[in-house]
Amino acid sequence: MPSSLIHQSLPLFWFKMDTLPHTHRPTIAIVEDEADLRLNLELFLRSCGYPAWSVGSAEALYKHLVTRPTQIIIVDIGLPGEDGFSLIEHLAAANRYGLIAMTARGATADRIQGLKRGADLYFVKPVDLYELEAGIESVLRRLNQISRRRGEDQPDPWVLDLFDSSLHAPNGEAVALTAREIELLAYLMSRPGEIIGKEDLLLHLSGSTAMDDFHRIETLLYRLRKKAEQTLGLGLPVRSVFGRGLSFIGPAHIKRL
Repeated sequence: MPSSLIHQSLPLFWFKMDTLPHTHRPTIAIVEDEADLRLNLELFLRSCGYPAWSVGSAEALYKHLVTRPTQIIIVDIGLPGEDGFSLIEHLAAANRYGLIAMTARGATADRIQGLKRGADLYFVKPVDLYELEAGIESVLRRLNQISRRRGEDQPDPWVLDLFDSSLHAPNGEAVALTAREIELLAYLMSRPGEIIGKEDLLLHLSGSTAMDDFHRIETLLYRLRKKAEQTLGLGLPVRSVFGRGLSFIGPAHIKRL
């Protein structure tokens, strides 16, 4: 039986069942909108001894990452709502995940875009599952090397210092913030990983729930992203979740007065 990932359900006996669960295996998340593919891939990874879970959209991933610590994320590019390229870029900014793109889009331009956005590997469907497993092991080695260099298992958090009005990135760089930028970040970073709705943000930041005013928050965030990229050399891990609101997805700490 070939090990290519195909677009129909596969019999459960096809997966290799001789591999017993391993301890200290990284948890893998799958973001794939086609249910059969998602299930087959999750079953295969579990048969290889990896704790695995799966969702059908970027929005669902952001929600579950709050309560499901995950080391490697496999991302389909053609997702509903926020697409896979955007999701990979956002996750790469958090500097804590191994990222694997898996898609039917095999054009050279798409491959280049995926890798530039932050994917460690880019697989074109149909994917040989044992090649995917080897790729996961390769990404895991990279993550372990980074962890050893840091001398710790957890990534450094983003720190919002309310005393000196600054944001400190995991790479040690800092950027000064305005009062409005602090207000926005403090609210998002107080609830890391949670999707904060537009009405909630509007009410907290402006005392209004008029959706016409949300563009002011988007403008503020746009300028803050640019400032962070230019000053810190890292992308700000604040994600616009399609149709919902905003989420701070990196590890966060607020240093209060």
